[in-house]
Parts: sequence; structure tokens; C-alpha cells
Amino acid sequence: MAALSFFAVACKKPPQAEGEAQLTSATSEGTPIKVQSAPVVEKPMPEHLVLTGTLKASQESQVAADGAGKVTATFVERGQHVKQGETLALLDARGANLQVNTLNAQSALAQAQLEQAQRECDRVKALRDSGAISQAEYDRTTSQCQTTQWSVAAAQAQTKSAQKIVGDSVIRAPFAGIVGERFVNVGQYVAPQTPIVSLYTPDPLRLELTVPEANVGGLKQEQVVTFSVSAFEKDRFQGTVRYIAPNVRPQTRDLIIEALCPNADGKLKPGMFAVAQLETAEKPLPTVPLAALQKGPDATKAYVVVDKHVQERIVQTGSEKDGAVAILAGMKVGEQVILSPGADVRDGAKVQ
Repeated sequence: MAALSFFAVACKKPPQAEGEAQLTSATSEGTPIKVQSAPVVEKPMPEHLVLTGTLKASQESQVAADGAGKVTATFVERGQHVKQGETLALLDARGANLQVNTLNAQSALAQAQLEQAQRECDRVKALRDSGAISQAEYDRTTSQCQTTQWSVAAAQAQTKSAQKIVGDSVIRAPFAGIVGERFVNVGQYVAPQTPIVSLYTPDPLRLELTVPEANVGGLKQEQVVTFSVSAFEKDRFQGTVRYIAPNVRPQTRDLIIEALCPNADGKLKPGMFAVAQLETAEKPLPTVPLAALQKGPDATKAYVVVDKHVQERIVQTGSEKDGAVAILAGMKVGEQVILSPGADVRDGAKVQ
């Protein structure tokens, strides 16, 4: 009996430390297998607010004509990259150029007349000072000088106006970007404010999100937004909150925020619908290691040990942090979850 007691004491294992993985034997109808398990522990995990929104260009404009005329040339197509100041289209400016030439000649004539009148004014001033002419005659002459000065100013203003019309015949890109659409063709007549092309800046993009009134308390600038789009379901993109509206919209009881999203590779497009997660705070939640989860197309599973039997659980997961995953539903703190379950681990298997 003494030998048996000593053997039992010698074989007794030390108690398992909290959070430490343990090895047990799982048996079913087949050969027992070794599995590794760990307890579900509570940790502070980031909470995420799930939002929906739309990607927009950080700069977007329908470039319009400032003048009227017939389109004589176009230089861009949809999807083309352009630099700031690059010519997009030309309008017929022949009439305006002729008017500029005419007004330049009139300005030169008016300037010559002004110089002649100024010489005459200087001459009559000397005559008046010497008493050779009356003050009234002097006033009539200087009045003509003033009138000639006004004629020169008017001619110069008309010339500048005509030159502006010539300048308006060249439609230029107001900023560097990509042409979204060209609205006009050669031979088409356009009026002021007629859209010529749509132009947008592809990098960065703005992600516009609507936040319910109940969740606006946790908003702040520089928060990181993680989002996905249906065109690239497996990819995760990030942005940074830069703009927060100062007011809640009374009709919808929500607030608009905008995140700037890098888009150097151009994968994301303005107008794409996005599903985003915004980290707002940390909250104590049950967590398990990533290795405990089996993610399928329809559900995420895990296996726990309950009363020496394996139980399959469908779990709802939350955020991830430092190799741990928050469990929102399906498991509770203290339960033993099997790590890296193999094909032999099945619901109902016995654990010794």
C-alpha cells in the first residue's frame, strides 16, 4: 500500500497556471489523440463601430468654359492623367484675335494723341505763365488733354477685355488629376458655364461616413478607419479621420465624418461603396488565441472541452489584438478552448 501511495504522489501533476495551455487526450470511437487547449480569458479589446459610406475624390470639378464659341480641338480622353494648367480643349478665337488687333491699333492711336495733347498742354502752360494767353484758353486746352487720357484708358481696358476672351478660348486643367469624362466634341458650340470635362484627384480619396448620433461621443481626428469594398473583398484599406462635421443632421440624426485614404496604386475609385470599422474605445471582452478558430465560408467555429467532451461552438468574433480575438457570442470566460483542432477533433469526442 505504501508503494502504491508513493507511486500516486509521484505521478500527480502540478496544477495548471491560469492562461497556460494544457495537453489532454481526446477519444471517440477511434484512437485517442493529443490536443492543446487554453482558457478563454478576459482582456481589454478595441471596440469597433461598423459604418457604411462612399469614396469620393479629394478634389473633383466639372471644368466649364468661361467664354462662348465653337470647339476647334480637344486634347484629352476619359481616364487620361493631366497636369495643372494643361490644355484640355480650344474654342474658336479668330474673331477675338481680330478684335484684339483692332483695339491694339486704337490704343496706339490714342496714346499718340495723348502725347501730342500733352505737348500742347505744356506749350499753353508756358504761354499762360508769360501772360500770352488767358486762363480760359488754358483751361480749354488742358481739358482736351484730360479727355485724351480717358480715351487711352478706355482703349486699354477694351484691349484687355478682348485679350481675356482670347485667353478664355483655351480651356486648362485647374489642378492635376484624371479626366473622368469629356462632354464636348470638335464642332460643338459652347456657352459660358458649359461643362467641358470632369476632373478629379485620385490620391488621396475621401471616405465619407455617417455616424449615428448615439456614437458621436467617441469621435476624434486622426482615428484610424479600416474598410473594404466589394471589388476587392479580401483586401483591407485604411484611412485617417480628418474632417468631422460640427452638427448632427436633424432629419437623419447622424453626423458626417471624412477620412483621407491613400490610393497611390489607384485601385480604389470614387463612388465605390465601403463598409468600414472605426475603433472608438477599449472594453473587457472574452478572448481566445487566433489558433482556436476555424473560419468557414458561412460561420466561424471553435471547440471547447465541457465535462470531458468536445463541444463544437459557432462563435461571433470581434476585433483582433496581439494575436487574440474578441468573442462576442458563443463562449464565456474560463472555458477551455482547443487550439489548432485537427480533423480528428469532432463534436462529442471524449476527453480523458
